[in-house]
Amino acid sequence: MLVKFNRKVMYKFQWVFFISMFLFFGACSSGPPADLVVQNGKILTVDSSFSQVEAVAIRGGEFVAVGDNGDVEDFIGGQTRVIDAAGKTVVPGLIASHTHAISVVRREYATPYPFEQHGSIADIQQWLREQAEQTPQGQWIQLPRTDVTRIEEGRIPTPQELTEAAPDHPAVFNWQFASRQVQVLNEAALEAAGITSATTAPEGGEIERDSGGAPTGVLENSSELIDEYLYSREIPDKQFYDDLERLLNTYTDVGITSIGERGSNLEGYRAYQKLREENRLPVRATVTMYLESDGSVKETEEFIRSLPVDYGDGDEHVRVGPLKIRVDGGILYGSAYMRAPYGEEALSFYGFDDPDHRGELLISPDELDNLIHTGHRMGWQLSAHVTGDAGVDAVLDAVEASQEQLPDEELRFNLIHAYFAHPETAERAAALGVGVDTQPAWYYKDGDALADILRPDLMEKFIGLRNWQEGGAIVSINSDHMYGFDPDDSLNPYNPFITMYTAITRRTEGGQVIGPAQQVSREDALRMMTINAAWMSFEEDRKGSIEVGKLGDLAILTDDLMSVEEEAIRDIRAEYTIVGGKVVHGPDTSKPSAQ
Repeated sequence: MLVKFNRKVMYKFQWVFFISMFLFFGACSSGPPADLVVQNGKILTVDSSFSQVEAVAIRGGEFVAVGDNGDVEDFIGGQTRVIDAAGKTVVPGLIASHTHAISVVRREYATPYPFEQHGSIADIQQWLREQAEQTPQGQWIQLPRTDVTRIEEGRIPTPQELTEAAPDHPAVFNWQFASRQVQVLNEAALEAAGITSATTAPEGGEIERDSGGAPTGVLENSSELIDEYLYSREIPDKQFYDDLERLLNTYTDVGITSIGERGSNLEGYRAYQKLREENRLPVRATVTMYLESDGSVKETEEFIRSLPVDYGDGDEHVRVGPLKIRVDGGILYGSAYMRAPYGEEALSFYGFDDPDHRGELLISPDELDNLIHTGHRMGWQLSAHVTGDAGVDAVLDAVEASQEQLPDEELRFNLIHAYFAHPETAERAAALGVGVDTQPAWYYKDGDALADILRPDLMEKFIGLRNWQEGGAIVSINSDHMYGFDPDDSLNPYNPFITMYTAITRRTEGGQVIGPAQQVSREDALRMMTINAAWMSFEEDRKGSIEVGKLGDLAILTDDLMSVEEEAIRDIRAEYTIVGGKVVHGPDTSKPSAQ
């Protein structure tokens, strides 16, 4: 019997017992006045029946009444704040179950340039010219992350194009993720870094050369040749916490009340704790930490024992979530581990020569078994960054093997990304109790480009929500927010209404509908951002729906998600966002401004 997983199960049962007693005694008396009441709303509870009510009362951070206006009258006292929703739609607080808020803050400060996307080579060159005008000669200029799928020409800029735009400044374009890193250097950068025909590439790397052996300016997996020249500032502590608070407040602007910080460490967990202790945390946070191990049982055990926290530690504001492992790369870089070779079009786009290329596993199947089973055995929920269909197969193999050895435990493993939803994969995930955490934002922003290079049968399953759903797997949808502060114009927009719009319509930013069979209903899209997301972290008994005894989190919307024209879904915002009965966003709330 596993002590730590018993703690998790006991935590759930304690809350079920508490809610049952609350309902029993609550039926006898309304008790003290509520802290906040919302009346006259179209309140979508997202309970098991997707019932609709018109009023709620929140006291002590929890819903104490859910029903008609008359059902909350006895809860209104002299100090109760009453909000008239005036017929507007009210939804449970939205759960952004996959964000990288801490990384966003650090990256925004690391270089002098705020995040900005570039849609063409001409845009890149114009940005370089503008930066060169205000940058001292000889100082390096680094372009913000721009994925090739976002560039009109469908390719990275050439060294010559960078030289044309900034002949007197070392300039570098970075295209990198996970195991693949490509840098493009202009002539000034090659000279400044001292990279010549005599320079040797580091182990596992490559310096592209012309027919005469001279470096062209393209480096692959050779970033150490230029690391010392790149500009990377460490953000001061005060500004870090100020900026993190500011970013989290922008989440509340769009109705988000809980986040999953999906790739952090103990320091990240403590950062959220600090904001909470200082009463500066506007959302709830569940923190996923990377499992740092060489893949052996011994090192995995040592790492877990070294942690001063256990799975589930914390409270309803900041909680320790699952451990995370990285299994493969990404589909935007041709490093997702696929069942079949990518094909000629994709290989040309990604710049690979091997016709059998299908990505790669970053760890061996044996190491995957060790990590997953050891983590489960020691009482932790686990999650895996895995994008390709063959990568998902490998993870499910390891989860199944672990489940066979722990038959009495609910592991609730999380597949993070799992882009290609084959029906048989969905059924297998459901049978194993595995949840899927996936991102329509990548389809919305990159679907047009991917449709030109991936096989049609793959694109039809890309972010295949209907397949996951029909196979019985629990799926949550989110953004994987990692760059930029703007909810609509970050690398992958974290506006949840863009996320739901994409799930409902299967329409890309360019207007294509690819794989319409994967569309889901408005109700299902809302479930995927509320109760399903809560399920991912064993919190479905505490949040994700508007029910008596659950946490008092909700958002009053500017338009009706259930009836507004499809194209207007993206424009919905939160008029009010409420966390535990406290208004964290609304017409009369003040928030920290940009520094």
